[in-house]
Amino acid sequence: MSRFVLPLLVAAVMSFSATSACGQSVPMPGRMEVKEGLFTDGAKIIHKGRIYRPAGAAGLCQSCWEARDHFLRAKRMRVRSFVLANLGIFEVSVGATQFDDVRVVGTAHALVGGIFMTWAAEREAQVRREVRAGVDAYNRCQFHLAH
Repeated sequence: MSRFVLPLLVAAVMSFSATSACGQSVPMPGRMEVKEGLFTDGAKIIHKGRIYRPAGAAGLCQSCWEARDHFLRAKRMRVRSFVLANLGIFEVSVGATQFDDVRVVGTAHALVGGIFMTWAAEREAQVRREVRAGVDAYNRCQFHLAH
């Protein structure tokens, strides 16, 4: 009976250590990942332990034109969505200050501001998709260069 206990115990310990090691997300040295977490916007990239915005990540992709194009597109979209969001905030604040004097004008400004802010939020979702596509393209390029 004790002859079977030791090999079973060793097998159980090895399978436990193998499954716990596979469950951890340890970044590989030449691999990019999208920075995830509670206080991130999904538009930042982690490469070799450093955090990059799309423009910085595009600079890392000299050998992979597909990833570079995704990152540059994400950068342009991010700048435009920032401008739209600020324009929306300005319009909402103008609408709030004019709401007491001329309600129709104040409401119109607030409506336009809300539309701009909604449009900017939709563009931010597109930025996150472009960043994800760029990271995937970069990882594919690194895999093909290694093999």
